[in-house]
Amino acid sequence: MSYTIGIIGSGHIGRALATHLAKTNYRILITNSRGTASLTDLVASLGGSLTAADFNQTIAQADVLFIAVPWTQLPDLASEVQKYSGKIMVDATNNIVSASPFQLADTAGKPTGEYVAALFPAQRVVKAFNTLAAATLAQPSQTSLGNTVIVISGEDADAKKEVAEITKAMGFEPVDLGTFRQGGHLQDVGGALSGIEFIKVKR
Repeated sequence: MSYTIGIIGSGHIGRALATHLAKTNYRILITNSRGTASLTDLVASLGGSLTAADFNQTIAQADVLFIAVPWTQLPDLASEVQKYSGKIMVDATNNIVSASPFQLADTAGKPTGEYVAALFPAQRVVKAFNTLAAATLAQPSQTSLGNTVIVISGEDADAKKEVAEITKAMGFEPVDLGTFRQGGHLQDVGGALSGIEFIKVKR
């Protein structure tokens, strides 16, 4: 299916996502809070299908949006996106609010995917791309055995299938963990799958 994909955020995770998405056949827009001029070098270095865009253009035109902003910026982003509906939101965030000292935001026991989905009630949220360190995500292991796994969870089965197809186009192997309650905690910081690179071996 033909999509326009938007990346919101150009930090380490946003850049890692852009590295792989730029190699696909999708139209890719990337935006940040500093404006398109700040993205000139990134777009020039990655090339491919990647284009810098302003925030409103990215939100309006993208069918699928990758969220790669700090956790504390999510409420403001949700406010900006609320005038739209039905977009697939790929939540690549973790609830880290401080690195030193290390501190996680309280999600009242909910998996972060479920928490984020509640902020975007009119969108189709899929949790993915949050378990790998940015450096690993940018440069996953190269092996003939198979591809690096990206685990996903969410309530919308069709949205997960579409995200899985994009994930494959990026060169990864998607593994569906089920709903947020079934798989979300496994993805979150401190969960069994957090920070570990898995390779799905080809048969």
